[in-house]
Amino acid sequence: MKLGIAHKLALLLAAVGVLASGLTGLYAYQTSRQLLVESAQERLLTSTQVLARRITLSRQEITRNLEVLARLPSTLAVLQHPDAAQARQLATLFERMMAANPSYFQIRLISASDHGLERVRVDRQGDVPVEVRDDDLQEKGHYPYVAETLQLHAGEFYLSEIAVNHERGTYAGLDQPALQLATPVTDGLGTALGVVVINVDLNGMFALLAADLPANFKLFLANDDGDILIHPDPTRTFGFDRGRRMLIDEEFPLTHDIVQGRRDHVVFDASDSALGSEPVVAAFIGQPVDVPSHEQRLVLGLAQPLAVVVAQAHRLGVTILQIVLGLCLGCLVLAAVLARAFTQPINAMSVAAHAVASGQPLGELPVNRQDEIGTLARSLQQMHQQIDHNLSQLQNNQQALEHMALHDVLTGLPNRRMFVSRLEKAMIHARRYGGEVSVLFIDLDDFKDINDRFGHDTGDLVLKAVAQRLLAMMREGDTVARIGGDEFVVLLDGPTPHPQLIAVAEKMLSGINLPIDVFGVEMKVGASIGISRYPQDGQSVSELLATADHAMYAVKADGHGGFRFASPPTV
Repeated sequence: MKLGIAHKLALLLAAVGVLASGLTGLYAYQTSRQLLVESAQERLLTSTQVLARRITLSRQEITRNLEVLARLPSTLAVLQHPDAAQARQLATLFERMMAANPSYFQIRLISASDHGLERVRVDRQGDVPVEVRDDDLQEKGHYPYVAETLQLHAGEFYLSEIAVNHERGTYAGLDQPALQLATPVTDGLGTALGVVVINVDLNGMFALLAADLPANFKLFLANDDGDILIHPDPTRTFGFDRGRRMLIDEEFPLTHDIVQGRRDHVVFDASDSALGSEPVVAAFIGQPVDVPSHEQRLVLGLAQPLAVVVAQAHRLGVTILQIVLGLCLGCLVLAAVLARAFTQPINAMSVAAHAVASGQPLGELPVNRQDEIGTLARSLQQMHQQIDHNLSQLQNNQQALEHMALHDVLTGLPNRRMFVSRLEKAMIHARRYGGEVSVLFIDLDDFKDINDRFGHDTGDLVLKAVAQRLLAMMREGDTVARIGGDEFVVLLDGPTPHPQLIAVAEKMLSGINLPIDVFGVEMKVGASIGISRYPQDGQSVSELLATADHAMYAVKADGHGGFRFASPPTV
């Protein structure tokens, strides 16, 4: 049977329509899938960097706790003249600090004499801090965290290797991944009389830090030799402790350059991963260790199942497949009836489909038609809207992560990273034009009592109230930031005369001292303020913050509740 020109044209048009729609659907699906994978890689990298910053802040909080304990008069007194009552009082403080920090396995005060005899020791048994006394106290002088810490100066810190703790008698910390941070306790002549050591639960600390991550994110940590320390499969961690090394660059070969120090980050999607045969999208970074330690850097990574990442692409693929099937049916029916009449709208649909595939505006579609072509046009429009919606969501998520990286989660104030950036810019401007920059380091007084008596939720409300008061008291160009715990810093950009600085500090103290109403209960906190100025108090950001911090601690040493300049005013 011979076919007429209309039938041939109808078949040709149907074949072209099916081919065009199929290729367009395949290209749109592959493009959307690739965009989702790339966006997931960027999101994982940002999340990994945020987590690394949290790890640094957590380590800094531990060193601040060590510094506080090392500077206590009772700590030095117990080392110089052992007294049971003072040791018990110090043990009570250790117990409270462990109760406030669930990731602490142990806090100890160890003497430099008597072969490193433990003077005060509090261990964790289950969830309860327990003091170890008398004959149960041990000699620890042969351990590196004692011997090497005693070689440090006051204010310096020691960080041990991350390993499985095999010290006998460590209760909850026995045979658990742990690390030790320590600092020397010195007398007035700078002689180290002992050390304060905090034994940290590695898994517990990382569980707290990663608590806000999505449930399907998988966390990895390796040391500078590539040995796996944290892994979704616990049997693959600390292989060197069992005589068989488990290396991160053997499971993820692309991390080899990070382990070798040739790259600081890498993102990839892997078909064969450490999670079995399940493909993943992953991001790894190298995190330098900035305190004296046997570890020079850590390798931190996050992975997410590829199936979760491309789930939206699969849903879009179903929609595309439905559109393709509808187009095929429409082409066959309509081409057979009026092939020529439908040549123009089919061409319009093809142009629109190519526009979607190349990322161009959708253009006009025959969406008002009440036939298969109109259905196809509306479906294509819906697909385009869905793609735009997905891309918009990805952009919003990226912006939210960037905001989290630069702002304090609780108060919404700039965090240390943003504050340091603004301070650097202010100092560069002042250095170039001969200006001045002032920094006020604020630490709340009696805040720990509020946390202990009323709980951390009440403490958080007090921190928010203090943050709002500080914002209300500052000029529009000044910066108020929270850098951790109950510590705030204020940047006064531009020259500020000495009398005006005094007025600003007094205004802050008055504002902070006002009672804070929390559910009908009046809370009251004070503040100690240290003030440093550029250029007389420091030539770098770290120096300027350090001098302000030292001035603030001098206020606390004098009884807190006031302010002090890092150096006298210039005449």
